[in-house]
Amino acid sequence: MSISSKRDFTAKTARPVLDTNSLYGMDELSSTARVKTETSAATAVTQPTIPAVDPEQEWVQFSTYLRRSTYLRLKQAEYWEPGFVVRRQIEQAVAEMLDKLENANRNLPQELYQKLLLKNKKLKA
Repeated sequence: MSISSKRDFTAKTARPVLDTNSLYGMDELSSTARVKTETSAATAVTQPTIPAVDPEQEWVQFSTYLRRSTYLRLKQAEYWEPGFVVRRQIEQAVAEMLDKLENANRNLPQELYQKLLLKNKKLKA
C-alpha cells in the first residue's frame, strides 16, 4: 500500500481579479484617488491632496424593501441605460419626494436629535 503525498493547490491557483465593470452602481475611482494609488506604488515625493467631502453630501448605507418587479426594473435600467446609477437615481427620487413634504424640513427636537446622534453611526461626521 503506497502513501501518496498531499498536493499543494494554493501555489498553482490564481487569485481572483475584481472586474470593476461588473460592479453596477459603483463609482469609478476619482482622478485624484487614481493618481494617489499610482504614485503610492511608485513612492512619489509629493502626494496629491484629496478634497474634503462635505459631511452632508457623504454617502451612507441605507436599505429598504422594494417589490421584485421594481428591483428587476432597476437592474434592467442599470444595464440598458448609459450612465444610470441606481443610488443616484434613488437619492434624486427620495430628495424630490422629501422636498414636497413640509415636515421633512423641520428640525427634530434638540433632545431627540442628540439621542439620534449618539446611537446612529450614519449621522456622525
